[in-house]
Order: sequence, then structure tokens, then C-alpha cells
Amino acid sequence: MRTLVPALQAAASGKPLEFHSNNLMGTSGLAYVEAVQLGVTILHTASRPMANGASVPSTESVVRNLSLMGHEHSVDTGLLAPVAEHFRAVGKAAGYPVDQVSEYDLFGAVHQIPGGMTGTLRNQLAQHGMSDRLDEVLTETAAVRRDFGYPIMATPFSQLVGTQAVLNVVAGERYAVVPDEVVAYAAGHYGTPPAPVDAHVLDRIMASPRAAEVVARPPEEPTIEELRRHYGTGTDDDELILRALLPAEAVDAMRAAGPVRRDYPLSGSEVDQVRALLAATGSPYLRVVTETMDLELRKSSEVSGAGKPSRPV
Repeated sequence: MRTLVPALQAAASGKPLEFHSNNLMGTSGLAYVEAVQLGVTILHTASRPMANGASVPSTESVVRNLSLMGHEHSVDTGLLAPVAEHFRAVGKAAGYPVDQVSEYDLFGAVHQIPGGMTGTLRNQLAQHGMSDRLDEVLTETAAVRRDFGYPIMATPFSQLVGTQAVLNVVAGERYAVVPDEVVAYAAGHYGTPPAPVDAHVLDRIMASPRAAEVVARPPEEPTIEELRRHYGTGTDDDELILRALLPAEAVDAMRAAGPVRRDYPLSGSEVDQVRALLAATGSPYLRVVTETMDLELRKSSEVSGAGKPSRPV
């Protein structure tokens, strides 16, 4: 971090850096302290019930550490407890792990699987009825990474290594099944590996049934202008990135789905009361006061110039 963060800051030309670290090894809190000392001003955290493990450090612990370091923050600490109480209930209702504790685990440095991939590996094993063999897959992941010449464990390389490790464990024989992407990696289609691929493993990979076909189809390297012409996105490079990396039907479906839903799988008597009142009244103003809550809602029936209802307040 002391090498990379200053280099990133120099290359960012004044843009603020954000820091995100999954707490699988129990060291992310220390990493956040280092990040702040190096000048990072935006930290990704989670309410304590949803923090740690494959998630990020808790907001509660990071805020406390910042205060002890003499730094200011804009978090209203009085809201931390009720927010935590809410998400603890949400997590339990949705069947997610809550209130995880992250102990220091050197094994994480051995396999280097990112936090986001842990759930993917579990799902892959569950499909084969092998949910109890995750540690075996993680150990095999470290061996596969060594075989592949120690690629950095970030997308797409972490997926290549992790998927091959799962296949090795499920098949009961190493490299009996080799995905096309692994062949492409070994053929140099993702660039030159940091270290040479193990010679014996390389022979096994290139002996796979589709190896010759994959090797014969190196990836195209179009210019940005060629991509814009091909996808017809003009100067909208956000749309271009989506079109270039995802199937057209996936992008179309995502656009058609509209905004991300922000409702939660949790209800209660107060929520039911508000819903009933909203359904029963046509008033543009509603206030509900009980012993446990004070809720004020306003809705507008005005129409904007574009012919759409204005946003409720």
C-alpha cells in the first residue's frame, strides 16, 4: 500500500481515491488505517451486522479508528445503532450471515481468493453436492495459481484459477477438464503470465480437446474508433463498454429493468399501517404519529414540463 497508493494518487491527477478491502483475513481494518495515513479520503464500510468476512470492515470500527487517529468524518454516530438493528433483522430475514467476526487467517495469503469469489465457489461446489470441500478447493487454488505462473488474483485471473481448482476437485483428477479460458490464458491471449506456466501443466492444458481451436482464435484488438462504429454508441463510452463486454440481450434486459430496487425483505406493523393509510387516503399530505414513530409524507400531483409526475418528497 505504501508503494501503490502514492503511485495511484500521482496518476489520478487530483481525483479522490476510494478504498475497498474485503475482511477475509481480518486485516482490512489495519489496511484502512494505512489508507487514511496515505491520504485516502473515501472508505467503503458496512453496518456491523453486514460487515467483515467476505464483506468490508464495519462502519462502527472504522469511525472509532478515525477518531482515535484525530481525523474528522461526516458520519452521524447516533444513527449507527438503529441502522445496525435494522440490517441485523434484514439479514436474518433474508438468510444472510450477520455479525461475522474476522480473525487473522494466514490461509488467505496462500490462496488469495477475493472476497466476492467465495460465494461463487460455494455455489459451484453446492451444484455438485460438495459444499463441505471448500477448504480443499482453496488449497487447490493456491496450487493452480502456482502452476499458472502466479497471476494476480483479480478479475479475470481469479475466476480462471478458482474455476480450474473447483474442476480439479470435482473431477478427482487435476486438469482432466480444462475450460477454454484457461487454454486462452496459457496461450498468452491474456498477455504474458508473470512467471512461466508449469511445463507439465502446460502440456495437460494444450492436450485438452478444444485447445487447438482456442489457440487458433486469438482475441481481436480493435481500436476505440472501430468499436464505436461497430456498436453505434457515438461518444457514449459508458454504453460502449457495456456493449463491448456483455451480450446485447443482457445489456438490453438491464436497460429495460429500470432503476435498481431498493426495497428490503422486511416489514412490520408500522410499515403495514403506513401502507394501509396511503391506500385509504387521497390527501397529498400525511402525518402519522405513534409512540414509536413520527412519519411525515408529502406527495405532489403536479406535472413537470416533460409530462411526467414530479418526484415525491
